[in-house]
Amino acid sequence: MRIGRALSNPLRVRILLMLVKNPTFIQDIAQSLHIPYALAHMHLKILEESGLIEGSYVVEEEPRPHLRKVYRVRDFRLIIDKQLLEQLAGSSK
Repeated sequence: MRIGRALSNPLRVRILLMLVKNPTFIQDIAQSLHIPYALAHMHLKILEESGLIEGSYVVEEEPRPHLRKVYRVRDFRLIIDKQLLEQLAGSSK
């Protein structure tokens, strides 16, 4: 299950909490958490593939017109059951 994988990393949980408070750009996430851009991108991709967050493009006019992707948390409800616990524990029983 992709949600189990997404939540299995404390850094991804921190990113999720950041996005709950305020939708933002990848650069802001990387700077706030003091991590490389590429690492932030990898974690955001996993969160996006899990369906917990979504990204949309906005046009920035300054210093020249360009697209930036803003990330936000999607509405979701998480039910923790035996299957999720096993996945988080790395077990397949």
